[in-house]
Amino acid sequence: MRRTLFAPLLALGLLAAAIAPAAAITGGQPDGDGHPYSALLLIPEAGFCSGTLIDEDVILTAGHCTYAFEEIGETVYVSFDSQAEVDADWAPVNPDDWYTASTWVTHPDYVHEDWPFTSDYGLLFLDEPVTDITPAELPEAGLLEELVGENGQTAALFEDVGYGQNGNVLGGGPPIGQFTWERKVAVQQWAPGKGGPSAVLDAEWFILRNVPSSQHGSACGGDSGSGVFPYGTDTVIAVHTGGYNLGWEGQICGRITSLNHRVDLPEILDWISGYLD
Repeated sequence: MRRTLFAPLLALGLLAAAIAPAAAITGGQPDGDGHPYSALLLIPEAGFCSGTLIDEDVILTAGHCTYAFEEIGETVYVSFDSQAEVDADWAPVNPDDWYTASTWVTHPDYVHEDWPFTSDYGLLFLDEPVTDITPAELPEAGLLEELVGENGQTAALFEDVGYGQNGNVLGGGPPIGQFTWERKVAVQQWAPGKGGPSAVLDAEWFILRNVPSSQHGSACGGDSGSGVFPYGTDTVIAVHTGGYNLGWEGQICGRITSLNHRVDLPEILDWISGYLD
């Protein structure tokens, strides 16, 4: 089976040439137990995404991830381990140690062909509840406006937490994606842009400035759907859905900015809440 990174097909002219879906972290720091509700979502031998546990049996992820799950139509394996055990064929080493999900839903306004100008949200429903991890919190409506302020200037930091590709293996031919299956965290700042390629062109977008470095980290191809949190909190304010290409230390993997979709919008919170107990 051909393995994929669950990337939407793009047909958006110059913008499409600049943006590619992503959510893994290159550089940054191992997360350890910092965000235990952050999950790896894996279809063996096919592809993967990240997500955030928001209820004992509900995971928030990207809509293009659940869209891909539907296209493949297989069970999704879920791990909350900071270092997941995955073999060379992209399959769990010990499947009995993983949770599974057989059902999921994509936001009704998600249109695959319109990405990224679409409601890129999805929910995954676990077959068994998680009883030993406290779920992340959903934000209050409009939290982002409070953090940014009326003048649009903020020193607030945000954490993007995901699994997946961590750079490329170089030498001996074309670069090969390096997958460590380790949960990592990147620290980022808000970057709304001023009419350039990183400008806010959609009300649902939340764009962050990546710093491709070992200390801060930035987005990379691999596992869209990771959670974005105001620094030091357990509140998932956005879902990571893409990024702008930029090489880092010879690796075509880092991103100068990352595209995320806001969770703190009233209509998105209402949609999510409709699936919670």
